[in-house]
Amino acid sequence: MEKVLQHVKTSVPPALQAPLMTALRAFGLSWGLTTIPGVLSLIIKLYLAVLRGASPTRLLRQFLFIKLPHLLKASIYQNGFPWLVTGAFAGHRFLAHILHRWSSLLLQQDRMAYLGDKACMFLSAATSMVLVRRLFPKTKTMEFTFFTLVRALDVFAHRAYQSPAISSAVPGWVMEQGSVIVFTLACTEIMFSWFYEPARLPRGYSMWITKMAQMDERLLWALRGIKDGTWVYGKDTGVNDLLGNYCVDIGLPYAAGVPTRGRIPCRVVHGGQPWGCEVHALTRFVKGFVKVFLLYFSVHLTPPLLFKRQKLAQDPLGSIQHILKASVRSSTFLATFITLIWYSICLTRTRLGHQLFGIQQKRLDDTLGPLIGSAMCGLSLMIENKHRRGEMALYVVPRALFSMTERLIGPWHHRGRWWEPKLAETMETLVFAASVTTVLNAMYKNKDTVRSSVRGVLGWIMKYELKEDQDEKKQQA
Repeated sequence: MEKVLQHVKTSVPPALQAPLMTALRAFGLSWGLTTIPGVLSLIIKLYLAVLRGASPTRLLRQFLFIKLPHLLKASIYQNGFPWLVTGAFAGHRFLAHILHRWSSLLLQQDRMAYLGDKACMFLSAATSMVLVRRLFPKTKTMEFTFFTLVRALDVFAHRAYQSPAISSAVPGWVMEQGSVIVFTLACTEIMFSWFYEPARLPRGYSMWITKMAQMDERLLWALRGIKDGTWVYGKDTGVNDLLGNYCVDIGLPYAAGVPTRGRIPCRVVHGGQPWGCEVHALTRFVKGFVKVFLLYFSVHLTPPLLFKRQKLAQDPLGSIQHILKASVRSSTFLATFITLIWYSICLTRTRLGHQLFGIQQKRLDDTLGPLIGSAMCGLSLMIENKHRRGEMALYVVPRALFSMTERLIGPWHHRGRWWEPKLAETMETLVFAASVTTVLNAMYKNKDTVRSSVRGVLGWIMKYELKEDQDEKKQQA
């Protein structure tokens, strides 16, 4: 493999050898990220089918000659994501080479070189987005656009944090707790959308939240019915069976879930558990912790196994202790997240809103309870360490932006006017290109403003280009 790569490198001009390696690495990594999960899913299905007694020979034949080739073919011809990543992060040097050959004056001066580099980054990213949208119409690009936008904003945030002028003007607690503030705001948007309009969120993310919530969907439908007016306290609107049957399933009388009897009792919300809101919250914490511990253990174990095997072998006991400690902390964070949202809703709709302040129950259930719960759960991030806080904030912000876009632009965008899709695509292309340009330029000019997770990935992808760039700077010095 090394000989093949070396042969490919020597077959292109010296100026394009490093960009070629960047392109190959970018394509390989992004293709793997989108294809390997599908392959693993097929292998797991094959294994489960064999356990159920199906013929191993027949299943293996289907896997090797039908399902796997179909998946791999689709991953090349129908999957635009690898091409988008490759063009966005590796195309600028190829474009610069072409422009340099067309105009020897373009890159003569240092300032022109700086402006020329950024222009090439922008144009290659924009062109990649346009081509992928045309050649791979089924590829969804919005999530990746928001991802790059958030990472670009993070670059600006690092610059602001390092600026003495901004540090002196902004209160210290805002600078220190910025990640928690951003995470809380993002979670408020995400969770409130999940309660009432989950279609505003990426489908896979919405399904993951539903799975982690362990909440019967009939409760969600009732909550959404209160919001849209199909479930009305004190009236029979024809939806008695919705929670009536649910109550029977959890061991309560059918009448406990009928809207004509008034507010939904806490015991119904608690799934039939009779010991009150506080015990229910504690139960949710324990269930959440147990559910996610193995997931977080694998998340914290994977990096040492892949990148720090030598350290793991030298000090296995210390490494395992560190991994267990990090896993417990992360599991406690997510369990607290789940607990806070449940208990905040109970506290708002019952203890405070209903019993203390006497607020109308419809108002508590169609807005206030879920809104306060969605806001409070974000404070659980304070359990995590400072580095993880930043990463978690950057993880949820793209999803929040996705939801906000649907909330603010969706009604205006879906009126059927011919120019709306064109305008939306143009705006997405410009945002994507500007974001990629910001991140790439930071990688070349000031790596410290790029967060370590992204810096590590891009550093691996752009290894040869960055080394070449450093060598040129040393020669100039």
